[in-house]
Amino acid sequence: MTKISTTGRITILLGKLQATTGERSSLRSLAAQANVPKDLVYRLDSGRARYIDLDALARLCETLNCELGEILTWEKSE
Repeated sequence: MTKISTTGRITILLGKLQATTGERSSLRSLAAQANVPKDLVYRLDSGRARYIDLDALARLCETLNCELGEILTWEKSE
């Protein structure tokens, strides 16, 4: 069975953004820049988000300069 996973993806993308821009950023500041609730960012990064607002996800992708598939990944379980 497969499921959608987001665990650790926000942190990885934030690190890539920091490497390209040279600016340090936290999950909290990312939430402020993307104009999304900080709790959503923390839940996405921990893999505990149950429901995701698609507009908020689009704003995160725009802020992180990434595609949707870089945040939401398929995880196969045995």
